[in-house]
Amino acid sequence: MNLFYVAAILFALRYGTIFGLISFGVLLLYKVVYTGFVGGDIFLLFYDTNSLLTLFYYFAITVIVGLFSTSFRERYEISQFRNEELKDENTYLKETVDLLNTSQTTLRQKLLQSEYSLNQLYELAVSLDLPHPELIRSETIRLLKKYFLASDVAIYHVDRSQKSMRLLIRQAEKKEFPQTIFLDEASGMFKRFFQVQETTLRQLDDDDSDPMLLAPITIDGQTREVVVIKRLPLRKLTTDDLHVLNILFSWIGTRIENAQTLIRKEQHELLYPGTSFANLVALQEQKKVHHGQPFIVLEYALGYEPVSLESIEAIVHSYLREIDIVGYDREENKLMLLLPGTSEEHRQRIYDRIEGILIQKGV
Repeated sequence: MNLFYVAAILFALRYGTIFGLISFGVLLLYKVVYTGFVGGDIFLLFYDTNSLLTLFYYFAITVIVGLFSTSFRERYEISQFRNEELKDENTYLKETVDLLNTSQTTLRQKLLQSEYSLNQLYELAVSLDLPHPELIRSETIRLLKKYFLASDVAIYHVDRSQKSMRLLIRQAEKKEFPQTIFLDEASGMFKRFFQVQETTLRQLDDDDSDPMLLAPITIDGQTREVVVIKRLPLRKLTTDDLHVLNILFSWIGTRIENAQTLIRKEQHELLYPGTSFANLVALQEQKKVHHGQPFIVLEYALGYEPVSLESIEAIVHSYLREIDIVGYDREENKLMLLLPGTSEEHRQRIYDRIEGILIQKGV
C-alpha cells in the first residue's frame, strides 16, 4: 500500500493540495473497502497506533507536498502574469516609440516644408520688388510657372464698372484667352468669383472650359485685376504651397499699387517720348514678341501747342479704355496713344473715332 500513498504524494506534488487530498481520500477509501473485502478489521485501521501513525505520516507529507506545489504554482502563475504584463508594457512602449519616431519624422518634414515656404516667400518678395506694373505682371506669371507648376496663365484688367475684363498679359501655348471677357456673358465661375472676390477654384458643376483658378489682385481696396490659371496641378501642391500662393496674390496687388504710386509721382514724364512713354512702348513690344499680344500706337498732329496736357489727356481718356495710355511729343507737337491688346486691323477705325473727338473738342 505504500506505493499507493507515494502515488498520492506525487499527485499532490503535481496538482496541488486539494487534488493530493482527494487522491489520498480515494486511496484511504480503497484501503477500507479492501480490508473489509478480505475479512480484515476495519476499526483496527483507525485505532491501531502504527496504522494511525502511518496514515498521519502520509497525510502530513501529502499536505506539505501539496502546499509546496500550490505555493510554487502560485508563484509561477504570478511570475507568468508579471511576464505577460511586461510583454504588454513592452509592446505598448514599442508602439509608443514607433509613434514618437513617426511624429518626429512628420515634424521634421513639416519643419523642412516651413523652411522651404519661408525661402519661397523671401524669393517671391525679392522677385516682385519691381518698379513697373508690367514688369510685376510678367514676373508673376514666371513665378506661377516655376514654383506652382501653373500653365496657361493670364492676367486681366477689370473695368471699374466690373462689367468687362481686358487682357493685360498671357502665357499660353494656344490662344485660349480672349482679349475681352464680358462678365454678363461669362460662365457661372466668373460670376461666383466676383460675388466673393476671393481665390476661387473650379467646381464639379462648372464648365470644362472654365479655368482651374481665379484669383483677385486688389489695388486701392478693389479687385482691379484677375489672375486666370487654366491648368494647375492641385494634387502636387501642399497646404503650405496653397498658403504661399494666396500670399503671392496679395503681394502682387501691393507691389502694383506701390509701382503705380511711383509712376503717378512722375506722371508728367509719361507724356514725353524718350522717357517713360517710350519705355511703355518697349514693354509692349516685348510682350508682343514673347506672348503674342498685339498693340498699336496712334499719333495725331496738333494744330497748336497745348497749354494743359492734363486736360487733353482727360478728354481723350474718357473715350478710351482704362488700360490705354496717352502720350505727347513736344518736339513734333504730336498726341500719341498706346493701346495694349488692340490688333492692327482696328487701327483705322479707332484712329478715325479719336480724330473726330479731337476735332469736336477743338484740340
